[in-house]
Amino acid sequence: MSLVALLNECARLAAGGGVGALASVVRRRGSLPMSATAKLLVTADGARFGTIGGGCLEAEVMERALDVCERRVPVCTEHSLNAELAGDYGLTCGGTADVFIEPILPSALMAELYAEAAAVVARGERAVMVTARAWPDGSPQKLLRTSSREFGLSTDARLRAELDAFDSQREVPLMGDDYVVEALVGAPRVVVFGAGHVGARICEAAAFAGFRVTIIDDRAEFADAQRLPSAEQVLVCDFGDVRAAAVARSDYVVICTRGHQHDALIAAQVAPVMPRFIGMLGSRRKGALTAKALRGWDVPEAAIARIVCPVGLDVGADTPAEIAVSVVGQLIQMRRSTSKAAHATVVGEAADVT
Repeated sequence: MSLVALLNECARLAAGGGVGALASVVRRRGSLPMSATAKLLVTADGARFGTIGGGCLEAEVMERALDVCERRVPVCTEHSLNAELAGDYGLTCGGTADVFIEPILPSALMAELYAEAAAVVARGERAVMVTARAWPDGSPQKLLRTSSREFGLSTDARLRAELDAFDSQREVPLMGDDYVVEALVGAPRVVVFGAGHVGARICEAAAFAGFRVTIIDDRAEFADAQRLPSAEQVLVCDFGDVRAAAVARSDYVVICTRGHQHDALIAAQVAPVMPRFIGMLGSRRKGALTAKALRGWDVPEAAIARIVCPVGLDVGADTPAEIAVSVVGQLIQMRRSTSKAAHATVVGEAADVT
């Protein structure tokens, strides 16, 4: 279940759809089979949405979440997977996770807060939410801050101070003695230029991996939404003018059209935007030739140096599906890396071609 869907379900419950408990991983120690930002929503009747990794830990959390549904007060619980228990489940990992479990109660303000959080994440934007670990009078103690406004379920100035102090680039939750602060981050967007066999497979793989995909071609029969159901947006435009794609600095770009001349033309327009990642299908020689062409068109050297060619992890990929897996694997690597640099050859480092 996507984060957007889970937040919308929280909004539905708060709007009168029932009572639930939202469990969020807020700290991990050791090696555990769960995401650092995993969430699980459990309703009072036992329905569940999302996951914190499954297995014995999830069963424990579900039991505590049902207790939170009944008692309607938040708790922070510690769950350990030691070597012996991990072995019983056929796992080789072990560690401890702190999980914050908060009730989702009938409240118009809470419904509005979660609906806004879902809308922000759906747009691929970022919000920060702070929640007090204790609700003395039984009322939700939460604040949500987006790029344009703030939603409050509390007048406690300390909550706002926690928001102010939170690192704007941090994605992993921060748990203090009294508060939990977390970033709600929308899925990043991948812009795929070229909707041929490889581009279509990249679209599918990227969407499956949690990216929002915009795919573009200059042929209407290829840029067909029915042919590309996993895409968020399908565009038809001339490769000589790709402004309709509205590529942003936060985007990931993959160029895989049917012709080298189209690829170079697109790169000349997109690279100066300095997107988070820009990769191009092809060989090292193609990368060098493209770099030379871009220099001739006065594209800034810093922009040229960011183009990864050949795009994709070196896994010996051959078929369109295998190439798509290698490309999306590199996108994930870039997304999760703490370094700004891609672990690949960039065209700016390729040998000059005369």
